[in-house]
Amino acid sequence: MNESITIEIPFNETFERQNQNFHFKYVWNKTLKNWWKIAIFTLVFLFLGFYPIENFDKNLIHYIFKYGGIFFCGYCFILINHYFVSRKKLKKEVDKIITEFKPKNQPSFIILNDHSIEFKNIFYTICCVWEKVSYIRSNDTIIISPINTLSFIIQKAEFKNDEFDIVLNYLAKYSKQQN
Repeated sequence: MNESITIEIPFNETFERQNQNFHFKYVWNKTLKNWWKIAIFTLVFLFLGFYPIENFDKNLIHYIFKYGGIFFCGYCFILINHYFVSRKKLKKEVDKIITEFKPKNQPSFIILNDHSIEFKNIFYTICCVWEKVSYIRSNDTIIISPINTLSFIIQKAEFKNDEFDIVLNYLAKYSKQQN
């Protein structure tokens, strides 16, 4: 049984922007958990470094906390700057992708069979065996990762009829779901 199912996804600028923004927010929300830890450490170090505690402000540990707090504060500013630079870079890249796809106005395809999943459009074709594929489902959006550093985002609204459910069934049957 080597049945192959081809699902066509017409190019839609709105969905492309939504998918890229969803992925950006998803990735940054994962790192936000670590940011809270850094922010708490920063506040603790700044408090212990600058609050005048008797017999503590003449100790070497006092200076370690003071300069450690300043270091963590600088690190927080670097992380915040990195977020805004990444967001600006994403907008430029999304605009570039859309300007490449828009004149051609060609659909993309997802080809499913028992052995592999294939993503195909006018610029690339990526095929991956099911053992290497993982996915994350968030409401009506799926992030499919055929390779560790590469992700494809699809939304239920992009598909006709029950094609989204077909893709989801294949993913559930042959690949592994991440949390």
